[in-house]
Amino acid sequence: MNIPANMGAVILAAGSSSRLGHPKQLVKNKGKSLLQHTIDCIDKFEFNPSIVVLGANRNEILADINRHSSSVFINSDWSEGIASSIRFGLKKSLELNPSMKQILYLLSDQPYISSDVIQNIIDRHSTGNQIITASTYNNNIGVPAIFDESLFPKLLTLKGDTGAKKIMMQHRNNVQTFPFDDGAFDVDTEDDVEKLSTINQQ
Repeated sequence: MNIPANMGAVILAAGSSSRLGHPKQLVKNKGKSLLQHTIDCIDKFEFNPSIVVLGANRNEILADINRHSSSVFINSDWSEGIASSIRFGLKKSLELNPSMKQILYLLSDQPYISSDVIQNIIDRHSTGNQIITASTYNNNIGVPAIFDESLFPKLLTLKGDTGAKKIMMQHRNNVQTFPFDDGAFDVDTEDDVEKLSTINQQ
């Protein structure tokens, strides 16, 4: 798998899964947890660095996953919302690699993420001329998404339960996209878990 030098990756996996009632990071899909699947996907690349951000249910999750080449960090402020993990992941990435030029953010609850999808997003970013490359699904933009270093200061200002989409919308003229239709499905509720199980049985 090919990536530019000094591109980092952060898996955001710190949430409490309050709507589901148990850690969605550990929901099993095709024999492995959603988080483990995402870790396995990024392990095929040489991101510098590769980070997993945990928070709620961290002990249970740590006992279940194989981190491979990724570093795992605990965000003690996870309850603030996803913005705290975006900031935390970026800060830790820059501590590990002060020369980092781009950062890829991923979620742990998109079962259809794959190394091919990640490679396509990276290729789109590398061949384009914009400072953001986002995924598109359901006529919307979202993650996985890549941000150039010029946006690191803005990522560090995000607050509360506001994701990186806020920055995408602020810079909508500087966003290039790659279609990831299956990214529209994520796991938030027990109905989603049952739907995923049904799909896998087909």
